[in-house]
Amino acid sequence: MRDPGHLPAPDDTGSATEERYAYQAQAALRAVMEMLAGGEVLHVTCEHFEDVLVARSCSTVPGGVTLWDFQQVKSRETQGSWTLSRVLRSKALASLLRTHRALKEHKDLTYLLTVGVEGPLSSDTDVRAVAQGRGGSTAERLYKIAKHLDADPGETAEFLRLVRIEELPDRYELERRNRDVLFELAPHLRVGEVEALHADLLSRVTLAMRGRLGPRWQALVTQLDVPETILRKRLTPQKLRDVALRLTRPDLADYVRASRLAVQAHPYPEVGSPGMPSLSSVYVPQRLYRVMFESGQPRSSPADQSPGDAADASAFLGRALVCLVLAGPGGGKSSLLRAVQADSAERWLACEDQGPLGVTVPATALLGSPLPGALAAAATTQLAAFALQRTLSDELFLSRPAQGACWLVLVDGLDEITDRDDRQNLLRTLANFAAEPDPLYRFVVATRPLPEKDLGILGNDVPRYQLMPFSRSELFSAAQRILDGWGVPDSGDAAGRFVRVLDDAYVTEFARNPLMMTMLCQLYAADPGQSLPATRGALYAKFTDLLHRHMSGRGQSGVRSQAEAAMARFGPTALSRAHDLLDQLPDTIDSLASGLLSGSEASWVSALADQDSARRPRAVPEDDWKDFLASVLRRSGLLTRSGHGFSFLHQTLQEYCAARHIARDPSSHAAELDRLLAPWRENAGNPWGAPLDTASYIGFLIDPGTASPTDPTASLRALAVPGNIRGCLLIATQLSLGTLLADKRKPLVRAASQAMAAASADPDSEATERVWAANVLAELDLQEGTIALETLVDDRLLDEEFNEDPHSPDFSDRLLAARSLLELHPQRGKDACHRLVHDLYLYDSVRVRAAEVLLAVGDERACPALEYLAEADIHFDDRLGAANRLAPLDPEAAVRMLHKLIEDYRGDPDWLDWCKTAAQALTDLGDPRGRQIIGELSVGL
Repeated sequence: MRDPGHLPAPDDTGSATEERYAYQAQAALRAVMEMLAGGEVLHVTCEHFEDVLVARSCSTVPGGVTLWDFQQVKSRETQGSWTLSRVLRSKALASLLRTHRALKEHKDLTYLLTVGVEGPLSSDTDVRAVAQGRGGSTAERLYKIAKHLDADPGETAEFLRLVRIEELPDRYELERRNRDVLFELAPHLRVGEVEALHADLLSRVTLAMRGRLGPRWQALVTQLDVPETILRKRLTPQKLRDVALRLTRPDLADYVRASRLAVQAHPYPEVGSPGMPSLSSVYVPQRLYRVMFESGQPRSSPADQSPGDAADASAFLGRALVCLVLAGPGGGKSSLLRAVQADSAERWLACEDQGPLGVTVPATALLGSPLPGALAAAATTQLAAFALQRTLSDELFLSRPAQGACWLVLVDGLDEITDRDDRQNLLRTLANFAAEPDPLYRFVVATRPLPEKDLGILGNDVPRYQLMPFSRSELFSAAQRILDGWGVPDSGDAAGRFVRVLDDAYVTEFARNPLMMTMLCQLYAADPGQSLPATRGALYAKFTDLLHRHMSGRGQSGVRSQAEAAMARFGPTALSRAHDLLDQLPDTIDSLASGLLSGSEASWVSALADQDSARRPRAVPEDDWKDFLASVLRRSGLLTRSGHGFSFLHQTLQEYCAARHIARDPSSHAAELDRLLAPWRENAGNPWGAPLDTASYIGFLIDPGTASPTDPTASLRALAVPGNIRGCLLIATQLSLGTLLADKRKPLVRAASQAMAAASADPDSEATERVWAANVLAELDLQEGTIALETLVDDRLLDEEFNEDPHSPDFSDRLLAARSLLELHPQRGKDACHRLVHDLYLYDSVRVRAAEVLLAVGDERACPALEYLAEADIHFDDRLGAANRLAPLDPEAAVRMLHKLIEDYRGDPDWLDWCKTAAQALTDLGDPRGRQIIGELSVGL
């Protein structure tokens, strides 16, 4: 029994006045600060057996035994020194004797028993002897103590050898000394910071004395080796890591503390009162899938799915030096990055093995600025609302957060950099930083899907993860958390009704998008009886209208009331101009959004001031008017203020407002739509190289919810032809965005589906293009797309040209179709791969790769498939590859297959080197015959 935390205390009858309690806390604080200073204290436990239990590493005892110091702390009610009689009357020795009796049978415990007394000991020989562990050195003293304790003299003598008495300073001096220790440990801190640290530490000690230390103990304790009740009383280095960090690196401690709070702010827009709940209270983790690239086409791999929670995501994404997170508009990218940053700070403090520490930065902030400076500026701006105490410096991000640790730079919104050259240059810069020996930074880049020629700068070896929308089963839990976060009563029942409303309105697929889900929940919470919008544009129209009505309310919190209070003193003209501005604000924001989308770089306040509706009244000073304009923009609900001025809360809000502005002019609308659709009319090879970053904005331009003056059906119908896979991909993208959900657009979806069905079945088309067409068909019509992919997997003519040109098996179009099928229907995809393994018409390396795919997705047929191929009548190196792949899974089978392979070919001199390679594989597996076979083969040369 090496830890007394496992033992029940002999009694728990102690009671104390607040005054003695405070002194006891200061006494315990001495050991806590010794632990912080790197001394021999391992941890401190309060109110278990005695007032304070200090565990020390006993360096003088062989084997590194822990020395347990059980301390009784006694404050004095009157002045005067401590005599032996006074110590006995304090009952400190009686309490320590009970502890001794409870512990002495445990021979593996090394312990001391200490009485800490406030004030000096008297010069009395008896009390001095007890203080030094010699209390039983005279019979008279031993008898006196034993009689007082009602104990046997022999037991008392053994007990007193373990007892020490320590003189402690008075309460004021003890507190001063504790503060002085903090000043010594951290001379760089300001007086106020030291005072705050002292108060924080004292508070934690007091909580430990009351058994209420936490509530984060479970996350901070690496091993639950004692009961929870003891852990709530125990101060450990893990629990004090943030304090230790504040002593040594206050800027880093400030950053970590604020980062842990970063999930309090939700990145999505909100309407209503009292406001958006914290992201941490409503955040529903999403799944990440590894995106594979074959023939330039992205495909998700279920074998590489990450766990869904943020804790696992932060470790998962931090493995690679650079990785990409892809999701459509409102797909949850910003929420994920915020959650990862906060969780990495939590884990970083909690774990001995410190991993990467996250820092989020907008991609646009990295243009034209050195990386450390951009990180410092972005982090300071982002965390200012979370009680960040200092402006973060470049030096913080020029050094490691801890030895062996690095910064996990979370780059948000690569797609918001509109210039392609700037995007590519930024990716090159990040790749160069990551390529340095022992790099200081790792990067996670979040973006909407972009053309492959943009992302290809990083190469196909850089991991790419698709952030998946909510599954149907996740919709209910997501709705419940969101509605509960807004305080909707009976959130479980409300979430059930909400999901039924989604089904009734045929917008369930639409709601799988996190941003759409959040907005729909807000509209539902505002009026549970209303019907939900049928398209994305209609949702944004309803949502922005609700934002404007909320902003323009005449309550005390409404912007009109505040505008009247601010402008009334400047006269009726100023007041009238303010009301005109508010009336025209939606149209004005739409106009400014369109200008910004087309490349204008004017600041929002300056751009607004240039509008006729926002001209400054003569009576209003310029600074007052600019402050008023800034407050109006901030209260619009659409914008947020950052270090660079105002920006939209979400890019889709800017796209919607810009589209609504364009839609007011039929000629401008037609010209803009024609410009944006032009690249989608080109069937220039790979459809995945299309300008996917424009798809969301196009969606708002064609959505009836934006009240477009012209019907774009004809333009879109021209895209839905078999020869234009790229154009049909745009239609499929609009369907997934919720643009084409209205009944009048269903014929367009059917036309695109028919076009892709025809393209995938056309035997005269390129094989890869047929697979692409089947993939697009699956996005338009899941059932038909699945059937088309199965048909292509089984089409032996599909790889006919490939079989004449044996190159990488990853370019097999039949295998490409099978892997696509895996994502859509896992069981059908597995069955398809299994059929490919046994297809004698297929190139040998493709059959082996199909078996590896089965292995990657955990299919039980994978090992038998590899064993079958390792002895099949296929090419030597493919048999060898199958055997090597089998080796870590079934070594005995792999050894059999390798021997069989060698025996089949060892008589043929053309295969001698291959046989030696197989024999070396036997040796690597520990088969002693492998070296013998190599020798025999070498002799035969």
